[in-house]
Amino acid sequence: MSNKQFDFTRGRSTIDAGVELVQHIFGAWEDSRDAISIVCDLSKAFVCVYHKTLIGKLRHYGVTGRALDLLKSYLSNRFQKVDVNGKKSSGSIVHMGVPQGSILGPFLFLVYINDLPSLVKDVHEIVLFADDTSLLFKVKRQQLTYDDVNNAISKVEKWFTANNLLLNEMKTKFIKFSLLNVRHGSGTISVRNKELEFVNSAVFLGITLDNRLQWGPHINKLAKRLSFAAYAVKKMRNLSDVETARLVYFGCFHSLMSYDILLWGNATDIYRIFLLQ
Repeated sequence: MSNKQFDFTRGRSTIDAGVELVQHIFGAWEDSRDAISIVCDLSKAFVCVYHKTLIGKLRHYGVTGRALDLLKSYLSNRFQKVDVNGKKSSGSIVHMGVPQGSILGPFLFLVYINDLPSLVKDVHEIVLFADDTSLLFKVKRQQLTYDDVNNAISKVEKWFTANNLLLNEMKTKFIKFSLLNVRHGSGTISVRNKELEFVNSAVFLGITLDNRLQWGPHINKLAKRLSFAAYAVKKMRNLSDVETARLVYFGCFHSLMSYDILLWGNATDIYRIFLLQ
């Protein structure tokens, strides 16, 4: 399995994926460069896995014989029908998609997308968490055109298309991380002749990254969520015993507060979170 993949992998999590991405951004800054991240949005990725392509990839990775036959059987002869107000359509065989909610489904998807990092070499770094994909490029500081990035994202989009995956250019964003004042410039990044939206902050795996990694937007969102959680804890404290209130605190408040704190815990306005605590 590619070391760029963090989902369904022993000892790895969304936190590790976030740390990996931020470390690459810091690496660009240490090289006196800016970093551009494209946060890709794939439409219904698990549903679009083409069975014939998946079987070919399994064979490529050395799955043969009875093991391959078993997986073929697992995917084949699956039917679906539509039920609207009690009226059912005739059944049709499903040739795409991996069963969601199953043990094998996520693994098969990881196999399906596993060759993306090795085949798209023009991307400087790539971080994968199942279908959540962040592409990272190092560019010269205050660079205003993005020809190399456009060439690379075009190759990525072609890989998605060849593998029956659809990149939603309307929801795919790009953000430029810089220690200097960020300038968008006249350059654009496009997919299928549609410009991607340039943003000053973007959400990746539940954490909001701003273009200078000062974590203000993340703390703003987190403070709002924690305010509701703090209210719930306060109510429970008045209505139940301490142990129950403690369970609510760790379930509703502490879990939110501690998520990815390794990244944003040194923010200058973290005191806002501690005041809520």
